[in-house]
Amino acid sequence: MQIVNMSFELLRNRKIIDVLIGDTKVYQEYRMPYHSGPQLCELSRLFGLSQSYSWGGGSMSRWQYMDELLEFVNNTGKTNELLTYLFDFARFDSLELKGTVQQIKAIYNDIVTGALNTINGHLVFSGYELVVLHNHFLLKRSGDDVIVEAPKVRIVTYQYIQELPERIKDDLKNKDFDSVVTKSRTLLEEVFIYIIEKSTKERYSSKGNIQTIYAEVKDLLNMRQQNDWDKRVNDMIGGINKIIDAIGSMRNMNSDAHGVGVGRLTIKEREARMIASSAIMVAEYVLSVFQQDRN
Repeated sequence: MQIVNMSFELLRNRKIIDVLIGDTKVYQEYRMPYHSGPQLCELSRLFGLSQSYSWGGGSMSRWQYMDELLEFVNNTGKTNELLTYLFDFARFDSLELKGTVQQIKAIYNDIVTGALNTINGHLVFSGYELVVLHNHFLLKRSGDDVIVEAPKVRIVTYQYIQELPERIKDDLKNKDFDSVVTKSRTLLEEVFIYIIEKSTKERYSSKGNIQTIYAEVKDLLNMRQQNDWDKRVNDMIGGINKIIDAIGSMRNMNSDAHGVGVGRLTIKEREARMIASSAIMVAEYVLSVFQQDRN
């Protein structure tokens, strides 16, 4: 078991920075998205670090801008957010002319895998490696099992749940239905972990298995099917179990965090909308049970 909150200071390595700013090929002729000096200054400001670019000369090198940004986000606990931004599919718009949506996603996955492999090649003697699990970046000791710290959600409300359609609007427009699955699953995980933390008053860590997380929620809220319950209530609880199992398995096999393989299912828009709607329904119901128990 390893500590997952280890400092990302190890990423402040010139060769790793060259990968992040798009200077190093990581898969065939492909690189991470290129960031110019002005773009790096804009990115720094986005994360709260004041930087300016001098067009008349005297500016830092591009890698130095990223180095200072990495130092800043490491100190403010935002490294995961920065890496998520850099690796986000939306940043790879240069792939637009590379074929169909499926072909572009396949290239994107290969670039991400290549970038992580290249970064970890530069980390090999540190004894750590950079990994991604459920869109969460962390440094772990090489060879250790991964324990993922739960998403940090300050408060979960019905309004937050009902905002999911807005968060997936661009995904539906761009026909990125895998991302809809990811966001739907993440919503459920956030709601479940929020309930666990509020109930136990302790920070929750999981291995990322949503069925396991939901099982703990059911125990806390006494939502397991009972022989003395009305059959219709038991059927409804069983239906919720099946929805979570389906979303969890789709996320594991088909989401944008995994490469293309023979086991992938092509998700259509109608299924993507149904998954999002189901996630909202389940999240609202479980949250209502939790709030009723607290009253």
